[in-house]
Amino acid sequence: MSVLTLEELQALRHQLPPFEEDAISSSELQSFCRYYGLEFAEQLPHVEHLAGRVHSGKYTLAVHHWRQPDATANLLLLHGYFDHTGVFSKLIEWGLLHKCNVLIFDLPGHGLSTGEPAVIDDFSDYSCAIADVLRAVTMPPLPLWVMAQSTGCAALVDYASKYVWPFAATVLLAPLIRPVRWKSVRAIRFLLTNIADSLPRKFSPNSSDHTFQHFLIHDPLQSQRISLRWVSALQRWLTALRHNDLGVGPALIIQGDADATVDWRYNVGVIGQLFPASRVEYLSGAGHQLANESNKIRSDYLRLVETWLAESGIGQDNSAKIADRSNVEPG
Repeated sequence: MSVLTLEELQALRHQLPPFEEDAISSSELQSFCRYYGLEFAEQLPHVEHLAGRVHSGKYTLAVHHWRQPDATANLLLLHGYFDHTGVFSKLIEWGLLHKCNVLIFDLPGHGLSTGEPAVIDDFSDYSCAIADVLRAVTMPPLPLWVMAQSTGCAALVDYASKYVWPFAATVLLAPLIRPVRWKSVRAIRFLLTNIADSLPRKFSPNSSDHTFQHFLIHDPLQSQRISLRWVSALQRWLTALRHNDLGVGPALIIQGDADATVDWRYNVGVIGQLFPASRVEYLSGAGHQLANESNKIRSDYLRLVETWLAESGIGQDNSAKIADRSNVEPG
């Protein structure tokens, strides 16, 4: 496995240029892409990788855009808590193989974006980040759709309540409304007020892909602590959240029945109120980290996504081929 040091990552964070339409993929990105398996510009014909920074409030966001001349749609990917662009390589690859230009960025406090690791004081910073990235990145006039995971879904819900909805189709993977044992989580936060602002993170299994689980533990961009400020921000967001129709149409909800991270039985009901007429698909044996579940589970739910997109008028074409890397860990 190749090695990526924190010093190299910090240097790359500072080297990212302002994101512009004609931004050039720099040589400094090579080790990053190699480590996380993001070398799609080398592996797929005519795919171009642009990377740069976008300012959003007090944050500087790391943004990646893979584009191809024969694309039939634009795809925005939104990652979850603790995640970043690097651990979304499988869904980026899937999007490219299905003729999408793929846009993804690291949420504030994640990956190469600035901010205290895994910390947020207001969930509106997440939705503002989505809006600022969409304004900054020029995409061709093709249908735009979004696939979000966990906290990325919460960010999308907040975005829907505050901005004009641009998406032709919406896919929500293991959406976060509240985590498991929410009452206990709130009690711990209350008891530790003025004592601590974070707790050590435990890397509990959240996928049946054991290779990914091993990689995650050694990922240099993973926060090792859970922020109690983030928990407080989530509590404030939940208190203000109205369980009413967001007015942006239905979503496809993909949920694993072995998910021990979010309170999925409660969450699916709330998402159904926010996105009426949504379709819910439950995956037997699937954990929370659906973006990195086993090849079998991912293949199963991505076929459902293809059907959902076709029904939304977004054509798919998977004629391009790339080596199967489902059993190869990043790096």
